[in-house]
Amino acid sequence: MRLSQGIDNEYERHCHFLEMSGILLLMESPASAPVRLPKNYQLILDIVQESGRGRHLTMSDVFTQTSARRPGIGYSTVYRGLVRLRELGLISEIVIPGAASATYEPAAERHAHFLCTACSAIEDVEYALSARVLRSVADKSGFDIAAGTVNFEGLCRNCRLGAQPA
Repeated sequence: MRLSQGIDNEYERHCHFLEMSGILLLMESPASAPVRLPKNYQLILDIVQESGRGRHLTMSDVFTQTSARRPGIGYSTVYRGLVRLRELGLISEIVIPGAASATYEPAAERHAHFLCTACSAIEDVEYALSARVLRSVADKSGFDIAAGTVNFEGLCRNCRLGAQPA
């Protein structure tokens, strides 16, 4: 038996065991080994995904919804779950200067965010920096830029028109 064949068989036995144990497996990339996603983290992922794109949940929002479905879950468990899910690229963490806290949304195509300076609402904006802009900035600065984010701030439609936000 070749060594690589032994590793493949051991890997398959491990995956089968995890599958039989009810543990979700996710691939970080097609060439990498699967990542074990515990049930609590799967619940956190479900909550963020169910909220949908454009609905920005705070850590407190996620904890409240998670503890309603799984009483007794710890705040730190939810926090660690959000960190791990972000590291895996399954959710996005949005940090906007001036916002009360970071928010989370399902992973999606790159887009910008708008923070209302009056009511603190955060909204998605269909805009992303083009590869050409990133290359231009990288060339001028000497940086190796992998990605960029854009945040806008000002008054949302409701506040601009003097209406109370819903």
